[in-house]
Formats: sequence, C-alpha cells, structure tokens
Amino acid sequence: ILNFAFMAFCDETHGAMFPEISYGFYPVYADLYGVQAKQMPLQADFTISGADYCKNEAMVVIANPNAPTGLELPQNDIEKIIQSNPDHVVIIDEAYIDFGGTSCVDLIHKYDNLLVVQTFSKSRSMAGARLGFAIASKGIIEDLNKIKYSTNPYNINRITLAAGEAAVDSNDYYMENCKKIAATRERTTAELRKLGFMVLDSVANFIFAKSDAISGADLYAGLKKKGVLVRYFGKEKIKDFVRITIGTDEQMDILLEKTKELLAEGGKA
Repeated sequence: ILNFAFMAFCDETHGAMFPEISYGFYPVYADLYGVQAKQMPLQADFTISGADYCKNEAMVVIANPNAPTGLELPQNDIEKIIQSNPDHVVIIDEAYIDFGGTSCVDLIHKYDNLLVVQTFSKSRSMAGARLGFAIASKGIIEDLNKIKYSTNPYNINRITLAAGEAAVDSNDYYMENCKKIAATRERTTAELRKLGFMVLDSVANFIFAKSDAISGADLYAGLKKKGVLVRYFGKEKIKDFVRITIGTDEQMDILLEKTKELLAEGGKA
C-alpha cells in the first residue's frame, strides 16, 4: 500500500516529506520513484513536530507511533497537518497503533485527503503473511486500486487472504494479547529505568532505551553474545539507543538479567 501510494501521489514534481528517523522504507520508495523527499529532523526529545508538516507542498507520511522511538503524535496535531494540506495526501502509518495509540481512522469521515494504513504484521502476529490494509475516502481508494490493477493486481495470495480473514474473526483475542504486551512493556520500562536507563514513553510493541553506563553498540553486541537479540541502528542521532521488542514476561526477565550482567562486567562487549 505504501508502495502504491508513492506511485499514485508522487512524481518528480510532487514530493514527499517524512521524519528523518522513522520507518526505513519511506526513503527507499522515494528513491525508487525519483521523488524529491524532505526528511524532517525529530525534536531533541525525539518527538515529531506537527508544525513542521503543516502547509507543505508534498505528500506527508508519518508513522504513528513512530519507529524506532515508539512515541505518538497527538491526534490534534495530526488533524492540523491534514487541514493545512488540503491538496495533498496525508498518510498516517498505524503499524503499531493497537499497542496503546489513538487511531486516526475516524478522521477519514472529515477529510478526503487522509490515508490511514495498518498491518497484520504486528498486533495480529502475521509478519510473514505480508498483509496490510488502507482506510481512506472513496477517491483515494480508487486511485490506489488503479495503481494496483495496472501493476500488481495479484499481490495478495489466497492463503494470506484466508489467514487475514481468520485474524479479523479473532480480533478480540489479538486485542487482548496487545494489552498483555503493553503491560509487559510498562513493567520492562520501569525495570530498565531502575537500572539507570533512559527509556522513551513508547506506545508500541517495543521500547527505545539507552544507558550512560554502556554504549548502544556495546549493549547490542553484549546482549547478542549472551543470546538476546535487540535492534541497533547506528545512526548518529540514535547511536546510543537500542530498540527492544517486547516478548513474553519470561523473555523480558532474561533481557533484564543479561543487561544486569553486562553492567556488572563494566559495560563492554
């Protein structure tokens, strides 16, 4: 869907803008289609400044909650962005919305330039199925379908469709599971903060954390040696952080145990 949107609403004269630190495929699509992309820096506290995206002559793409920070842009800020860009599509990528965020889906009834994108990969545990969906005005959906049926009409196979339908039928189960993940996230956040970590207030199924006692690279490498995998990006502005996906309570206990071991060992991998 993101691919189709970059094809449908952007070209060499109609650009796109998105956060400098966000989902890595936004700049990939821009490069693929020769789209001039304006990448906006995050604020010092790693939040997105809604004002940066108001009254811009470009398609706006914002992951909300953002990745890898897990931070959410308030809905009133999103609505201001939509209102101030009436002639351009505003994409709100809600891949992680079910873990504690506030969805913008209801706003499609007020704004015909809003495109909300969600996925089965995260809250519905179907990453390998490669299934997502778009919610927008009739006109935007028609445009996306024109692109789809002219380029890749059979991009979803029957097995994935069947799995997606079953997941929708079992939505209560998945939403309850999201609540469990959120509870584990909050517990893990609190425990890491007790160890001196700075942990952003995530509403996603991961947390973004750093410690003055160990570098992000050493924490990543040290945990890997101890059998725990976290995500390290290495970009200058976030090189001190690691992104930690929330697993079961037992898995997070192992993470905490191995992190304590690393700190006791002097913080070197």
